[in-house]
Amino acid sequence: MSTSKDQVAKAALIDLGDDLPMGVGTPAVERPARTAPGQLMALQGKYLDALAKIAELEKGGNAMELDISRIIRVAGRQRPLSPTERAELKANLDANPLIHPVVVLPETPEGFELFSGYNRVDLYEELGRTKILAVVRDVPRDSVEVLAFYANLLAPSLPDFKKYQGLKARLAEAGLEQKDLAAESGLSTSTISRLMQFDGLPAEALTVLEQNPFVLGSSAAEKLARAAKAGRSELVVEAVKKLAESSSNSSSSEQSKAERFTEEKAVAFASGRTSPTARPAAREPVIVKNGKKRFAQLTVRGDQVTVKFSDPSASPAEWAAKFEEFLKAEIVKQSA
Repeated sequence: MSTSKDQVAKAALIDLGDDLPMGVGTPAVERPARTAPGQLMALQGKYLDALAKIAELEKGGNAMELDISRIIRVAGRQRPLSPTERAELKANLDANPLIHPVVVLPETPEGFELFSGYNRVDLYEELGRTKILAVVRDVPRDSVEVLAFYANLLAPSLPDFKKYQGLKARLAEAGLEQKDLAAESGLSTSTISRLMQFDGLPAEALTVLEQNPFVLGSSAAEKLARAAKAGRSELVVEAVKKLAESSSNSSSSEQSKAERFTEEKAVAFASGRTSPTARPAAREPVIVKNGKKRFAQLTVRGDQVTVKFSDPSASPAEWAAKFEEFLKAEIVKQSA
């Protein structure tokens, strides 16, 4: 089955509510968080409450076909999707009617401010559509950013870089300190501090991450920030660029797993160390025979030679003594 057909086949299984990643009110595909911060965020009551409130806003009431040109988008509210998620949602929207209308705030002279449904609006535009089903909700202004923040920017599937951007924006908009944000969100101060380590990266590296937010986690970012502080900013920028390039190549199957430039290699590179090398592959085993019978097998891996005897009459201890004498003799020859 072709990729496009496969995406369409999956369409019926995808929740059109792109701002509700965990599927509020419906069974969700379990998606365990990969990082400790992600696991903590998934447990936040405010996050779940925000999803429930947005789901309620999208239900009921009179929906209307709204000109996309009249919709105002606010930076920072859109939940980024991985390439696979985006392709599958696009196939869904192309093949199915919109189940969840987007939510906009009451009209102003400039238009309708978009509250939820950013990915749906973007993909409708890509599909060449000029109108989208929308409901107008009069959400209290002081609740708009908080709901959007917890629903989109603390989603477990969100990359650490986007969580950092959301936290930074929330700190600035609400005039909070990190301890205040910890109290408001329920996140530990250590989690917030770790995510804020992206602040220590060079501006050029942050620009690369803006376009490739999935390539670097907060733990590696903390180490790269230390390298930048130590005067290796150029190496940090180059390491982040290599991560982005490797991620792009791996998604197109141009790289093997061993060839990929990983976070570990990025940290080593930025620290001025040689990047970790892959463990040498084992050579083909050498089979030693006594006549037609198999006597032993020699396996070479890196700096190790392993001898496994097949003949039950062989005495490993005696052979070990012979190997020792042989090695000593060879050392004498090489030293001469």
